[in-house]
Amino acid sequence: MSTIVHVFGFKPDERVWIESALGRSVESVAFVDDGEALLSSVPGAAGHCLIASADVDGAATLKLVRDLRNRGASLPVIVLGPHTAFRTAIDIARLDATDFLERPVSVRQLRSAVRRACMDAK
Repeated sequence: MSTIVHVFGFKPDERVWIESALGRSVESVAFVDDGEALLSSVPGAAGHCLIASADVDGAATLKLVRDLRNRGASLPVIVLGPHTAFRTAIDIARLDATDFLERPVSVRQLRSAVRRACMDAK
């Protein structure tokens, strides 16, 4: 089964790193800049997951995950944030996010989290 990763809220250099880290381990990486656009087209198919950043605006990430869950979307969500974002990690877990990875994140950690998230969604 193919794996499609949607990526929300990262700086350009982080996007390059994510795309190269996931490389050939996924079918495609789709970057999303607008949370509302993502919400209006939430992928429901197995093999999709979302990676969101809590670095720039943790509140926006929390809102996005909350809105996804309020709409009944079971899309697996992996949040990357700073090690100082303990409160954000707790709030994300309460919203039924799939994973919260503290920065710095290794390529192996990111690939494993995506693999787990997409397997859980199948």
